[in-house]
Amino acid sequence: MMKRLRDRGFKPALLAMLLVALAVGGLMPVRDAAAASFGVNVLSSSSAQFFVNDAPWADLHYQINSDVQQNVRMAVSGTSNTFTVNAIPTGALVHYFFTIGNASGGATDTPSTQFTMGAAPPPPPADAGASGAWAVVWEDTFDGSGQPNAANWNYHVGNGLNPGANAFDGWGNGEWEWYRPENAFLQGGNLVIRADFNSTATNIAGRDWFQRSARITTQGKRSWTFGRIEARIQLPTAVSTWPAFWMMGTSSDNTFTSNYTAPISYFDKMASNWSSCGEVDIMEHRNAETLTFQNLFWDSRTGVFPWANGANLDNPGTFATGNVAQFHLYTIEWEATEIRWYVDRDTNPTPVHVISITAANQEEFHKPFYLIMNLAIAGQFPGTTPNPADFPLFMLVDYVRVWQRQ
Repeated sequence: MMKRLRDRGFKPALLAMLLVALAVGGLMPVRDAAAASFGVNVLSSSSAQFFVNDAPWADLHYQINSDVQQNVRMAVSGTSNTFTVNAIPTGALVHYFFTIGNASGGATDTPSTQFTMGAAPPPPPADAGASGAWAVVWEDTFDGSGQPNAANWNYHVGNGLNPGANAFDGWGNGEWEWYRPENAFLQGGNLVIRADFNSTATNIAGRDWFQRSARITTQGKRSWTFGRIEARIQLPTAVSTWPAFWMMGTSSDNTFTSNYTAPISYFDKMASNWSSCGEVDIMEHRNAETLTFQNLFWDSRTGVFPWANGANLDNPGTFATGNVAQFHLYTIEWEATEIRWYVDRDTNPTPVHVISITAANQEEFHKPFYLIMNLAIAGQFPGTTPNPADFPLFMLVDYVRVWQRQ
């Protein structure tokens, strides 16, 4: 059974948006989405039956007025899926969409639409058609236990050896932790990134290290150019924490390992060609703030160059996310002309940050990028000293998903 149905992300519609419901007792006509037909029958002044036909399974996602969105697995009989919602107030605005299972695997998400109980339907929305619709091309739902899926993930290990200075540079940010693969693992349907504070230091490469965490990446295994990229994440809220969900261009020359049990003496080097390889920060957070941060970094020159002080450009944004210790969906939609950031896009469809990427020296953002998720400790961004009593600390990721235009 699909884990935590209320929290799953969904695949895009292949065809037109639905028509809204007719008056009480009417049938809501629909247009075909893939092989399935779907819609809603308004049964009475306070109840409506939603349906999806010709599908092996389906989920209904609905919201009445401004109440919390409900997400349910529909009852299935053969290939017919139904779910009845009762006690809907007359005049209530009902928003809904379906996730429709595909017989060949995966699922399709219909566009969101709405109707008013007891009201005549407004004109139908424009037909978006299948061309250009978002479709999931890759995902990891982190089911199981133990090591993350080796087909998807590699690791950045250590503290970021600066190849120019031949010294550890906290990945260029002054971070304190030593990243280890085993601090990233699957548990309870999530990817868990755990940060530890050990009272006894581990001496590696001639230095004592007290904090450990993990930095997990698709570098060397998965990369994409353009798309909707998102993850549902729960964050720690303690001083010195710096969790992030972000991307780097594949021209980055930093090293990585696929060895989940890499020797304690092993470490990777940080990129020497940042920021000309490009960086997209889908989500960053610090300390116990209620804000999350969005940003791009690129080089003022055109091409890939060694790092140069003063050549780095960025365009930061913030959003009042609220309680980040709860799960939130962090998303970018990366098109050829711009990148749009969203927080909880299913209930907040307005971008929280938008940046054009049409400038000649933004060619970095028209090339493939890979994903990174990590939980850093201290450094320039949080700017605080960790409290040993707060550890262990956890960053939980329910799923990560990549969509592209079809």
